[in-house]
Amino acid sequence: MLRSFTITALLGTLFIHSSALARDSEQSPQSTAMEIRFGFYSPGIDGEFKGGATPYEDAFGADSAWMLSAQLDYQFWHGFGSLGVFGMAGYGSVTGKGLLADGERSSDETALVLFPFTGGLVYRFDVLATRFGIPLALALKGGVDYWIWRIDDGNEDTSKFKGADGSSKEALGGTFGLYGAVGIYLLLDFFEPHAAAIFDNDLGVNNSYFFVEWAAHWIDDFGSTKSFDLSDGGLVFGLAFEM
Repeated sequence: MLRSFTITALLGTLFIHSSALARDSEQSPQSTAMEIRFGFYSPGIDGEFKGGATPYEDAFGADSAWMLSAQLDYQFWHGFGSLGVFGMAGYGSVTGKGLLADGERSSDETALVLFPFTGGLVYRFDVLATRFGIPLALALKGGVDYWIWRIDDGNEDTSKFKGADGSSKEALGGTFGLYGAVGIYLLLDFFEPHAAAIFDNDLGVNNSYFFVEWAAHWIDDFGSTKSFDLSDGGLVFGLAFEM
């Protein structure tokens, strides 16, 4: 008896939510999406050095750079989900101790500063949420990276080093690469459908999500031996809004 009552209550709750979502389904036109993203990043610089050299670990230890970024999509197709193009820009840094010429740690601080830019295609599978009232969506992304990087000294100026020809060079540059990601999105509108409808009417936000994404970056100028290997993969967390 209790089991039957519990099942009936659960089904009733799902029906209420589905009905509320159906009543609020008259949304404003949707063509864009925006994400606010946060994660950590540890470049694969040490992996390209032979003989056991670990310049990144020597300077920054086991610390990872924190990364904050924003993504904007334009959705040009809506059918079984949506397909769009996206652009992403961010900022990140990690602080450690500089290295002296003999390889010993300096008392001066140093920092690796990163400005990542990414562009590509994104497919969002939201059929479960839009048609069946299940508050989950999936996103698949792929594209091209260009990361601007620099190494700062203790005075927050760009560090300098001697090149192979003996000339002084600044420790900054840009590196191309590839990007791929898969994300799981939880539709927040499911839990407060009427508040979501007000959010849409007032601000034009159709759907709000919390998401977790596994993102991979292969940043080495497409296999060039003359570039830093900034490749890494890890989890990214954030909020997404479709408008």
